[in-house]
Amino acid sequence: MEITPQPREDRHELQLKGRLDANWAEYVGNAIESAIRAGQHHLDLEFSQVDYISSAGIRVLLKYYKQLKAVRGKMRVVQPTESVLAVLHLSGIAGMLVAAAQTPPTVKPASAARRWERNGITFESYEQNTGAILEARLLGHPEKFATGQLSAADSERLRFDAGSFGLGLGAFGDELSDSHERFGEFLAAGGAAVAQPTDGSSVPDFQLTERQLMPEVNVLYGLTARGDFARLLRFEAAAGERGVIALAELVETALQDIDSAAAGFVIVAESASLVGAALRQSPARANGHSPWSFPGVRDWLSFTTERTDERNVALIVGFAEKQPSSGPAEFFRPIGPGTQAQGHFHAAAFPYRPLPKGNLKLQETIASLLGTESARTVLHLLADERQFEGVGQTDLMRGACWVGPLRILDRAPLPLTTL
Repeated sequence: MEITPQPREDRHELQLKGRLDANWAEYVGNAIESAIRAGQHHLDLEFSQVDYISSAGIRVLLKYYKQLKAVRGKMRVVQPTESVLAVLHLSGIAGMLVAAAQTPPTVKPASAARRWERNGITFESYEQNTGAILEARLLGHPEKFATGQLSAADSERLRFDAGSFGLGLGAFGDELSDSHERFGEFLAAGGAAVAQPTDGSSVPDFQLTERQLMPEVNVLYGLTARGDFARLLRFEAAAGERGVIALAELVETALQDIDSAAAGFVIVAESASLVGAALRQSPARANGHSPWSFPGVRDWLSFTTERTDERNVALIVGFAEKQPSSGPAEFFRPIGPGTQAQGHFHAAAFPYRPLPKGNLKLQETIASLLGTESARTVLHLLADERQFEGVGQTDLMRGACWVGPLRILDRAPLPLTTL
């Protein structure tokens, strides 16, 4: 099987020559997936020199047809040979793949967007709720972690509906006693919450809004916010010098776009790497002993010692402020080279899947992601800029960033029903 890519103005074409059977199905699938990962959501498979297709080949076509349809893309078979066309008709998929082959695919923008480039990276900015301001709350006392003073009694039980988002250390459980051994990194957004347990299972758990059922998290400490996002910022870094955008650069660009000194973020993006740390044990087990003590810190925290989660999808929730005041400063740390702002960001990593282009709705995007895949890990994102051993910071390839100006309120506890 020979595959020759032929970029077109409004689509991407792959010219195939040979037999699409079980021996070559995976090879063809990899070529299609590589094109999708490169951002091509409208594909033509030119079949004028394909003389045979088996059920294995049909399965590959259906897999990627459905995958692209789910993100408002399209895959077509064009100029099939008579023998292949007959098989496609007999299998019942010719109408999906071949019927409109002579009509070039078109993309209708969901709404007008402002476009610009920065360092070779393309940005699109969509207005969501002009003038909207997010109101954030600080929960708990993160300084207690360093002294080993955190306990389950410090936690608050919070409910996260579609209009709220947050992050911190938390756990799922009906009773506080259920959470004592499982407090770890969590994030919540769009009516969903994902938590990394520290009870040895190491498999992130999640809760989705289902009618009247909403995610509830026992939170040791963290940041939460409520309100509408002012802007959706789409970004594509493939044409940039490095082919990626660092998290710090994305944060700085977003702060400039909304002209704000502080902002809340929810990001869904294809990741080139995630750099961060995760708890190995619940901080409620410290019993007055500092987890930072060496060499015991190795038993408490796991760090990414190399660039990880390449070419996956990351759900990132975060907060950033250019000049944190005394209260938020306990929660915020430097984000990395590329911005003077400080922040707090958590990421959940998922298996790769293409993201729809254009203007998106946050809740639908997250529900679609969690409805088909489970998170592999949850990390507190960090920048490792050590001169020789450092692995850098989180890099993203393309995605969507919901962002809005942020007003940080006091630490007054929030009732269960307000988040």
